[in-house]
Amino acid sequence: MSRYQNHQQLIDPARASAGVPRLLLGFLCLMIASTALNLALVQILRDASEGSTLMAELRDGTSARAVLITLFAFLAPAAALWVVTRLVHRRSILGLVGPLRIAFRDFFKVLRPALVLVAVVFILPTPEALKPQFHMGFASWLLLLPLGLAAIFVQISTEELIFRGYLQSQLAARFAHPVVWLAVPSVLFGLLHYAPGTYGDNAILVAVWATAFGVIAADLTARAGNLGPALALHFVNNVASILIMSFYGYWDGLALLHVGYGPGDTDILRMALVIELPFLLCFWLVGRIAIRR
Repeated sequence: MSRYQNHQQLIDPARASAGVPRLLLGFLCLMIASTALNLALVQILRDASEGSTLMAELRDGTSARAVLITLFAFLAPAAALWVVTRLVHRRSILGLVGPLRIAFRDFFKVLRPALVLVAVVFILPTPEALKPQFHMGFASWLLLLPLGLAAIFVQISTEELIFRGYLQSQLAARFAHPVVWLAVPSVLFGLLHYAPGTYGDNAILVAVWATAFGVIAADLTARAGNLGPALALHFVNNVASILIMSFYGYWDGLALLHVGYGPGDTDILRMALVIELPFLLCFWLVGRIAIRR
């Protein structure tokens, strides 16, 4: 029995439009439309009454409104994906998720142990340089929590639909070898997180970390035959890094806690990323065990 037999539930709807030229056209249209919509949003925000202040906040995510705007802005590529799947591939965007009832079930099967794993990691002893401090009061954070959770779900759903739902299924319908549909979307996902202007010498390591996460999400998607497990892991990971504990002075607008360093602190960030690499393996194992039950 193939470990990826359930993947056919995502591959079969993609077979009718599995040609590489069509995929390249679809992906190009997706990138152009997403960029155009985001540029339009930036222009609207720049022309607002507090445009200059808001643009500064958006650059580093230092306010709650900046983080919420950035996360909800993922509705733009989601809308572009909806158009691409309809017009280029003659597919429903919901078909990228897999069987909805099973995806819903698998999401919660993986969500629960993933939350436990993150909670355990947070209470483990950490080096002094990595210990967090409170960024905002608990009451204020609690008021923002529902909006933050909704915004993160919009963001991670859009990324999973694009990279695991769309690219992975279309590639798998054309290329049988797992290396192609596991690696290509994951590398593209990693490149999306490559930001030398932010992370300096650690930019490649951050991109490698994101690529490894992409491979894990792609593998679990293929094993489950739906996006449920990948959505759960991505959701827990981003809730932990955006709502619970973030960098100091960078994307901490919604965070309850922040660590005492930023993305430009090369040595400390490198140590943190190295520590987190085994955590990715645990994430994958948690997902695998959960969907086998």
